[in-house]
Amino acid sequence: MILTNLLKFTIIVFLSSCSIYSTKGTIPSNINNIYIQPIINQTSDQEISELIDDKLNELLISQNILEIVDYNTADSKIEISIVKVVDQPYTLSKGTTYENVNEWKYSVTANVKWSDYKKGEIIFDLNLNEWSIYGDSLDMSNDGIDNDGDGFVDSEDSDEIGAPRISAKLIAADKISELVLAKITSTW
Repeated sequence: MILTNLLKFTIIVFLSSCSIYSTKGTIPSNINNIYIQPIINQTSDQEISELIDDKLNELLISQNILEIVDYNTADSKIEISIVKVVDQPYTLSKGTTYENVNEWKYSVTANVKWSDYKKGEIIFDLNLNEWSIYGDSLDMSNDGIDNDGDGFVDSEDSDEIGAPRISAKLIAADKISELVLAKITSTW
């Protein structure tokens, strides 16, 4: 009885561990490191490129995906160009004379190109867009808005804190950086 239960348990563990296998891509085997070219910013918002660069470096280092190296020793290169930053009304309400803006949407569009130096080919060349919502309160941590679309509001969400527009910019930069990292790690 104990032997059959042990055999069943072993089979279940074996089958469940095999079921985790994914057909999703991985980083090409010849790429062990990456050079991050200084971000080109074609917008008037000069701070966004620094925020994206800092977050992308932090993610690559903390998750140990690829070693960040200089241009001369790199297997691959990532080029990011911020092509558009839009700060536009998101929700409006009717005022006595004019409409009032209740929430703003801060959007960032970036072109991201990852190249394989050894093979001399482009791995991907994508346009990515991310956003954050902010209101007119003094602090994002009490504005009652799900600022980053993750289903958490204010005190439930650790990244919803601080001056609204500045925090919205940080959230959008974080989301772009995380999306770039996801694209790197899901490449065939």
